[in-house]
Amino acid sequence: MAEDRASQVQRVKAANDIVDVVGGYIALRPVGPTFKGLCPFHDDHKPSFDVDPRRQRYRCWACGKFGDVLSFVQEHDKVNFPEALELLARRAGITLEKTGDFQQNRGRALMLDVMRWAAEQFNRCLLEATNAEAARTYLGERRISGESVRRFQIGYAPIDGNWLVGLARAADLSDEILEQVGLIAKRLEGGGHYDRFRDRVMFPIRDARGQVVGFGGRVLPGSPLAERAPKYYNSAETTLFSKSENLYGIDQARQAAASAGYLAVVEGYTDVVMAHQLGIGQVVATMGTALNARHVQQLKRLVPRVVLVFDADAGGEAGVDRALQVFISHDVELQVATLPDGLDPCHLLVQQGPDPMRAALTNAVNVLEFKLNRVLGAAASEGLEGRRRAVEELLRVIALAPEAQGQAAAIKRELTVSRLSQRLGLREETIWARLRELRAAKRPEREPAFQPTADNPPADEPKVKAAPLELDLLRVLLADPPLVAEAQLVVQPAEIEHPRLRLLLETLYRLNSEGEVPSLDNARLRLDNAALIGRAMELQEDGSHNGNRPAWLREILARFQERSELPARIEIQNQLRAVNDTDALELLRQLQNRTNIGRVKDEG
Repeated sequence: MAEDRASQVQRVKAANDIVDVVGGYIALRPVGPTFKGLCPFHDDHKPSFDVDPRRQRYRCWACGKFGDVLSFVQEHDKVNFPEALELLARRAGITLEKTGDFQQNRGRALMLDVMRWAAEQFNRCLLEATNAEAARTYLGERRISGESVRRFQIGYAPIDGNWLVGLARAADLSDEILEQVGLIAKRLEGGGHYDRFRDRVMFPIRDARGQVVGFGGRVLPGSPLAERAPKYYNSAETTLFSKSENLYGIDQARQAAASAGYLAVVEGYTDVVMAHQLGIGQVVATMGTALNARHVQQLKRLVPRVVLVFDADAGGEAGVDRALQVFISHDVELQVATLPDGLDPCHLLVQQGPDPMRAALTNAVNVLEFKLNRVLGAAASEGLEGRRRAVEELLRVIALAPEAQGQAAAIKRELTVSRLSQRLGLREETIWARLRELRAAKRPEREPAFQPTADNPPADEPKVKAAPLELDLLRVLLADPPLVAEAQLVVQPAEIEHPRLRLLLETLYRLNSEGEVPSLDNARLRLDNAALIGRAMELQEDGSHNGNRPAWLREILARFQERSELPARIEIQNQLRAVNDTDALELLRQLQNRTNIGRVKDEG
């Protein structure tokens, strides 16, 4: 069975090219024989992430992350190894045997299955059910075409509070899994569950790879629920969905964004749908929240530029202030586009077609310039005091931005202050001094929580430095699993001082003792530790470069034998200094015997 599982791992890896999979998460560009992009595992300010299609490996040269396609999904999606295997198997159309650890660790894959199933039910209801006529009329009035309904899989949730609950039971889906993904909730009285989405047009929210992770529901106008429920209702926060991170339409917008060189961010689901319907495909929407750092982290891995779209009345208020803080703190070009006539994107597109929207995007202004123009324009007629208040308002917004670290961030701050100096007519020293005052005033009383970095590992990282001899042992065994049996006769796990290397060796030994192939792929089925597996892959790759691994192992084992004998030899030598000649001869014979043991192992 173990070899069958290992062969399944190999089959899944072979069916999922690492460039294709990683490219579904971040934008990659070819550089020589490899592909580069911004690392998704830290706040990368230059392309530090390298994907090698020849070795089917990735490596970040900044934070040190290393691994294969399975470990990438495991680390990025925060799932365990069996779940990552299941997700990639499904991507490749491979059916895994659902037994043992695979069956027990299908959590994320099962959640995605349920979300996909729910999207199909909502969509079928909209297209076919007689009680969805009002929803079809609403979408028709918004000029959303049938093609867009199918493309975005728009659906309808009936007003009956038991509709989805009933369908799930008929499909043999448990209440627990539907509750886990936020589709149903427990009744406070009487027991049972009820549908969380009722009498709403349903917009499935997908991640960048097209997987349904949540829903947004728009209550129908005139619904009996309209007065006691919010107009828009999103899925609850789950391990799949976060409204502070997900972006509606990101899966549909990626291709157009790659051609345009930017993504435009609007505020509503229908804004996105109508923009795509009229040929402006590089448009996504936030989930009722302002653009934040988590959004930007996702966006900048796909495009170098982001354009925020505001109507003429909203531009310059809290959304722009927040965007300015994001601009200061992140290595991304951020612009603001203002729509004419105070219309939201959907109304503008329906009433005037795509040209005004395209013009607004083309004429988008850098967010710093946009804010400067607004505050200085408003203060133009208020004299010196009005100008002072405008400057203070602007600096207070900038001072609230977190101070990003690194040279790129420092350069951006310098350029920002230089531009402020030019526009405001103030010396740079004066601006720096006021910014320092404002930042000092808003600094929290206690230090912020420790943030792990490449230079400051998290607390669970081992503090013991691995000995070169121990690293060499794992290098040769990971590169050549048949040699594990030979090593197991000589080196005990207790002899390995580094805790994670000891755990890795114990796992290889256990596999060998149980008659299973002591390979890395088999080991990772038992080790739910992506960081350790990544390190093991590096050791395996290092070991594969040695062309005579059996001889290398014999040398390593001899050195281990010498290391194990060293304390006893030192003790004998210490005793020699304090004994008479007769006892010394016996101690010398013992010392010689221990020395010969090492030589025999070396020759053997």
